[in-house]
Amino acid sequence: MREAQDILACEEKLRTAMIAGDVETLSELIDDDLVFTGPIGNVMTKEEDLEAHRSRVLCIQRLDLFETAFHPLHGFIVVTTKARLEAMYDQNPVSGTFAYTRIWHQDEHGWRISAGHCSRIGDL
Repeated sequence: MREAQDILACEEKLRTAMIAGDVETLSELIDDDLVFTGPIGNVMTKEEDLEAHRSRVLCIQRLDLFETAFHPLHGFIVVTTKARLEAMYDQNPVSGTFAYTRIWHQDEHGWRISAGHCSRIGDL
């Protein structure tokens, strides 16, 4: 499936940008109307997500994805994946295994994330 190859490339671009704190690339990959629910239930907008990276409140050192699956759904691609994460958030260490769900849609800018969710599922 061509879409799965495109999304796989986008997922890797996203992962790399998150680790690098590359706000420009993240902005290209995230829809303006993003709704993202974090691991503590906080709901974030695109600007809030970008600001966490821009200000370095969120600094990711390791983000290893595994068990990634693609689920086409009415013009969207739902990606489920797990990740081993090591990061600093607001100067506090964060590490563990997390499950992510991201909903990708294609528009005139290419594939972009319109919604997502992250849940902690275990320790490293």
